[in-house]
Amino acid sequence: MTHEQTQMAFCKGFGGISSCSCGLYHIHLPGVSIRFNEENFDRLAQMILEAKTNKDLYSSLQSETKKGHLHLVKH
Repeated sequence: MTHEQTQMAFCKGFGGISSCSCGLYHIHLPGVSIRFNEENFDRLAQMILEAKTNKDLYSSLQSETKKGHLHLVKH
């Protein structure tokens, strides 16, 4: 049986994500391909969004703590 895949996202040189008529989501990255059912695909997406939010928050906190440091300015 032939399955139809619909490309959902693509990043040239990095990978892509497609949905399949069989109900799975295919994630292709350099050196690895993973298939997820809809529930686990949604869980992975949520986990990645959470990690991105935490990374941004951590980066923001780091830059705020650096603001209090002494900076030498050459005139």
